[in-house]
Amino acid sequence: MTDSLPEELIDAVYRAALEPAAWNDVMQLMKHSFPSAAQTFYFLHLEPHRVQPVCLAGVEPGWVRSFDELYFAPDNPWIRLTRRLHRTGVVRTNERLEDLLHDHGVLYRSSYYNDWMRPQGFKYTLGNTLLAERDMVANITLLRAPDMKTFGDAQVRAFELLSKHMTRALQIATRLERPQACPASTAAFDAMPQAIALVDAQRRVLYANAGMENLLRGKHGLSVQQGELNATDPRVQQQFAAYIAGALSRVKGQAGGHEPLLLPHGRPGHLTLHAMPVIGSMGRSFLSKPTVLLLATDHSGQQPVSRSAISQLYGCTPSEARLAQLLAEGNGLRQSAGQMGVTYGTARVYLKIVFDKIGVRTQAQLVARVIGDLRATPVA
Repeated sequence: MTDSLPEELIDAVYRAALEPAAWNDVMQLMKHSFPSAAQTFYFLHLEPHRVQPVCLAGVEPGWVRSFDELYFAPDNPWIRLTRRLHRTGVVRTNERLEDLLHDHGVLYRSSYYNDWMRPQGFKYTLGNTLLAERDMVANITLLRAPDMKTFGDAQVRAFELLSKHMTRALQIATRLERPQACPASTAAFDAMPQAIALVDAQRRVLYANAGMENLLRGKHGLSVQQGELNATDPRVQQQFAAYIAGALSRVKGQAGGHEPLLLPHGRPGHLTLHAMPVIGSMGRSFLSKPTVLLLATDHSGQQPVSRSAISQLYGCTPSEARLAQLLAEGNGLRQSAGQMGVTYGTARVYLKIVFDKIGVRTQAQLVARVIGDLRATPVA
């Protein structure tokens, strides 16, 4: 992979700041971006010696139970250098460990490797510490099998970039989990690269960071009218209001939509929105009223989406490529069906076929994949 990261992966990381279950989505997307046999996120307690799993994809429960004894064994080089290596931003690989100790194969002689990693079919590692507080560190670690290549330089750089987003997400989660650190204390939100806002049930903006303020001033997909946050395109206002209400319903424990929402705006491009309830581990809001955190990614100024390029890349028919083109340009499915002169039901049939050919499951994933592929792979 290149040094860049898929937008859907970054979005999932920030969703996980408010919805812990979203870490499962993060791990699935990480497996796609960084092919690996296992993807793990856990808290490592140095005193006492124990691991606190958050999300362990690819590791069986029995091996989790034996991790503490083998990882904290005296001959494990990772734990011998824990104070130097388990620091925020320090990316760890087998090769970097060997370079640091000037000892080729040092990991492969340890009981941790021979009794825990090797029996599971793991050999190569890529890890980083997201947070470090006293005797506790939050680690993200990917594990590869022996028949896979070790992690290359481009993957390490992309992982470093991803880790910065994860650290910010954990900082946000920490603030939201501590009542004394109300979300109104906005330092962690201000550091986020995406446009974000906190809105209440009436869609009043309680807080907006600089990125969101820029979108609102320019009326790029969203604007504030009479104190309420609205879509600038009146055709999608009702859908936008329902999307915010759906997020708030999850605060109350009801079922609610979880897919991102695409909003067109006046310039070429669109916004991708994620609306998530601000909740703590006990399912209650730490603000005085039900509140939603809104993440907005601006896809402005992108190059025109080529229908012929879509056909060549994914083997789509002209009708399928037209639908993918319209969706990638920020149109909804009903709007796209109208422009194509087909019924909504026919468009849904086309959409399912396009999903299969492109290898995605949602419209947001389709848009991200098409735009990313066309940007990275010019087609004559």
